[in-house]
Amino acid sequence: MFLFFLVISIILWLLIKLRYEYVSTITYKVNLSELPETKVALTSDSLTVTLRVKALGYNLLRYKLFKYYKPLSVSAQGADFVKGNCYVVLSGQLDNFTSQLGTDFTLLEVSPDTLYFHLSDVVQKRVPVKPDLNITYSKQHMQAGSYTVVPKVVKVTGPASIIDTLSCVYTQPLTLEDIYDNINTTIPIKPIKGLSFKPSEVSISIPVEKFTEARVNVPISCINTPYGYEVMLSPKTVSVTCNVAVSKYFALKPDHFSIICDYNDLVMESSGKAIVKLVRYPDFIGNIQIDPRKVDFVIVKKKQ
Repeated sequence: MFLFFLVISIILWLLIKLRYEYVSTITYKVNLSELPETKVALTSDSLTVTLRVKALGYNLLRYKLFKYYKPLSVSAQGADFVKGNCYVVLSGQLDNFTSQLGTDFTLLEVSPDTLYFHLSDVVQKRVPVKPDLNITYSKQHMQAGSYTVVPKVVKVTGPASIIDTLSCVYTQPLTLEDIYDNINTTIPIKPIKGLSFKPSEVSISIPVEKFTEARVNVPISCINTPYGYEVMLSPKTVSVTCNVAVSKYFALKPDHFSIICDYNDLVMESSGKAIVKLVRYPDFIGNIQIDPRKVDFVIVKKKQ
């Protein structure tokens, strides 16, 4: 019983105390407003001001406990420059702060008195979009050709210091499993702090089909052979085995492939074996295997 009355007494004491006015400090994030249309503030998210205020105890307690602070709007109109940085004198915006605080607080002081920030030119740039895909297919199914992205490029707007380093943008990751039919979907552009995109999403289409196994014999070409020399290969062709979309099976031809060996590699090879390289193949095949991977070679000097 004693404990019960003790708790009640403490609560009543707190309620009485919270009805008095107290002086305290509150730190607010800052949003810069009235910037020139051709400028944007860098690192604006890190700008803060500390206000010394007077308020009733329960208002201060509510703000301290729940951190319920809306960012304060600071006008950048008429900002001055010093050593390449912009600054605004906050003491000239006390009425602006007071109106934003409302009737819960009485503003006594603002710190710092001067807010420094850096402006960058707002520029636009068109950059290609690269989808971030992680797709697995059902048994006996595969991607049956190149995917298409619409639009292929988007317009990016933001600080020149960021956009100048941008060569492409990526979509949000798309993860799909056990796919057996064509994919047609929309993916948002992956956000980049300080930048905006138009459009902010792209459509992607991926053809999916059943596959079967195919085998073709492809001739080997030797590149970088100097004038007056000839490279004799044995065998002159290799067997390429691959998975191919069923609808493209009869269209698959040896000239869809380019398999080479490089003369510059051969002259450094003492084993008499040339490693063949696949440098071109169609986009509707997968799981490519080449046999043999090495062929015998002889370098012959032609008679003049």
